[in-house]
Amino acid sequence: MMNSYSNVPRNSHAQPPGMYRSCIRVGDLSIGLSATSASDIHLTGELGAFRTESSFCDIEIIIEWAEQLEKLELKRLFDSGSLWTLYAQPSGLVFDFATPVLGSQPYKRLCVNRDFSRAQLFLNREYFSQIASVSPLEYPLDELLITNWLSCGRGVEVHACGLVDRESGGHLFLGHSGAGKSTTTLLWKKLRDVRVLSDDRIILRKHATDIWMHGTPWHGEAGFASPEKAKIRRIFILEHGEKNEILRLSQGEAVSELFVRCFPPFHGRDPLDATVSYLHNITNSIACYRYRFRPNFSAVEEILNFYD
Repeated sequence: MMNSYSNVPRNSHAQPPGMYRSCIRVGDLSIGLSATSASDIHLTGELGAFRTESSFCDIEIIIEWAEQLEKLELKRLFDSGSLWTLYAQPSGLVFDFATPVLGSQPYKRLCVNRDFSRAQLFLNREYFSQIASVSPLEYPLDELLITNWLSCGRGVEVHACGLVDRESGGHLFLGHSGAGKSTTTLLWKKLRDVRVLSDDRIILRKHATDIWMHGTPWHGEAGFASPEKAKIRRIFILEHGEKNEILRLSQGEAVSELFVRCFPPFHGRDPLDATVSYLHNITNSIACYRYRFRPNFSAVEEILNFYD
């Protein structure tokens, strides 16, 4: 069972005979799901808006059922303290998902190779037998797959809202929880003609010489989640303030501020180094500012009237 992901095809016809298939695309990263039952590849919630079609995806996952999933006797690399634990095996990594609400065994297990291109997802029949359809990519598995794939030097996910104003272009506002991302989103929506990619989590990737922001399925309080993308004009670090104030950040400051608001894997040195390097590339290309703002329409006007 532990090495089954090695059987996932790596050619232009990823779907084995007799298998059902569904695909999503998030941040220009495609994920393909294959299973013997259509109910095992069900996409729930916002993931449905990210559905696509592809005969071969960046990450290929075959879904199977297991009668039981016993606890692993492998080296533990990371414990999230909530739903998932990460283990190492010679051929790749294993994510176990468990909760005391369901019992002592993992309710699902993801075995994935080192570059996150092929995976096997095992569902514990003991816990899912009474459920008509299963959402295999149910959070946090979807985000874990994507952030780990990105950390191979392919991009980075940040805690941010991304807005595309019809006249002034793409603006990225980064912030911790409570910093004002959803507030900023709603202010711009009320005052301007904007597209909202997300009000909470954005994927940043380089296309040619430009940095683009991509919407994700993981929205904040305002509930915006779009599969669209846009080129970024400026990056702002949100902070509450007594007045609206925009301060240019040095590259070192910008990298530091972005890093504490991103989602890098913490299970190894290489993913962390790759993430920091990617943030250097971003801040080489785009100006970054600290934005202390008041939560009213003047905050929008301050950005529109700002010139580098």
